[in-house]
Amino acid sequence: MAETDWNTRPVDLGGVVYPYHYGVDCLDRIVDELGAMGADRFFVVTDDHVLALHGERLLSGLGAHAPVDVLSLPPGDGMKALPNLAAHVEHVIAAGASRRSVVVAFGGGVPGNLAGVVASLLFRGVRLVHVPTTTVAAMDSVISLKQAINSSRGKNHIGTYRAPEAVYLDVRLLATLPDKQLRSGLCEATKNCLAIRPDSIPEMRRRLAAGNLAAPETLVWLLEESLTAKTAVTRRDPYEQGSGLVLEYGHTVGHAVEMCDQRLRGAEGLSHGEAVMLGMLAAARISRTRGGLDDASVTVHEELAQALGAPTRVPERISVEQVMDVVRVDNKRGYLPVSGEEAAMVLLREHGVPYGTADLPLTAVPLEVVKEAVTDLMPGGAR
Repeated sequence: MAETDWNTRPVDLGGVVYPYHYGVDCLDRIVDELGAMGADRFFVVTDDHVLALHGERLLSGLGAHAPVDVLSLPPGDGMKALPNLAAHVEHVIAAGASRRSVVVAFGGGVPGNLAGVVASLLFRGVRLVHVPTTTVAAMDSVISLKQAINSSRGKNHIGTYRAPEAVYLDVRLLATLPDKQLRSGLCEATKNCLAIRPDSIPEMRRRLAAGNLAAPETLVWLLEESLTAKTAVTRRDPYEQGSGLVLEYGHTVGHAVEMCDQRLRGAEGLSHGEAVMLGMLAAARISRTRGGLDDASVTVHEELAQALGAPTRVPERISVEQVMDVVRVDNKRGYLPVSGEEAAMVLLREHGVPYGTADLPLTAVPLEVVKEAVTDLMPGGAR
């Protein structure tokens, strides 16, 4: 892909279609595209780290087209909290927001989700644009209608659905990411290979073995794979409440580990993708106990995690019971009737083939079985 290329792919989520524009070294063009939207004011939702790295170029460009208000917070999953949502909404109203205003999500999946809820609630919906700066945002969270923040009990309990007007990505911004943040989105891309597009596993393994994952051509391949995988399921299930739940592979245990670690270490804790990779290792073990995945398929999970440099053990200081407390309030409750001693999980019969039905790829799993898989992933646990 040449540095001057500008690509557009439609994201079709069950009839809701929006454009995903991406290129390399194209931030100036992105600013021009935003400027052509005729906004009376831009509200840029971001975090302090992204603002320091990339804010000046974006904000000065936008300011030539309309007034710009910046809503920035310290980075980390703690941004996605009700007090921050309330403060942001009050701020944009006080600043003179109207139905012609545009909310710009500038950063990773966390500010993207917060911005999405703000845009959904303001006057029952104003225009939302994503300008992702992380792999997990670019390759996962912006390819969705889901916008959510956390409750004090668990991940993504409070949210809505909102389609962006467009997504704009300068791939060069992803190439500057620290290894941890780069790895986060690659873990989500790996989830798509394992759960949806197993034919792409050999190419994923080849690229991981070759290294240089920050190369623009590799990032573009990963992005296009993610777009293909996600839209293959969300085209039929845009709200991800049926067949689209396959995208939750690894998220039951992964969300729980992520939330527990964020409570202890804040932004220094596991990234979302790293936690999901751990969740996939747990789900693979549980799938094997049910007679689904064989040993070789579980080993593929392990090998991909190791090739990514992702953690394969739950961080120290997190207990099994802390993880299980969050698993019990997982946000997939209600899609599948389960008892108080079960969790609804996405499990695989084989790579790309989930348990359950085509319309509901969930399985009821006894909490004791989940606990055994989590215990196996604790420091010193059995392989």
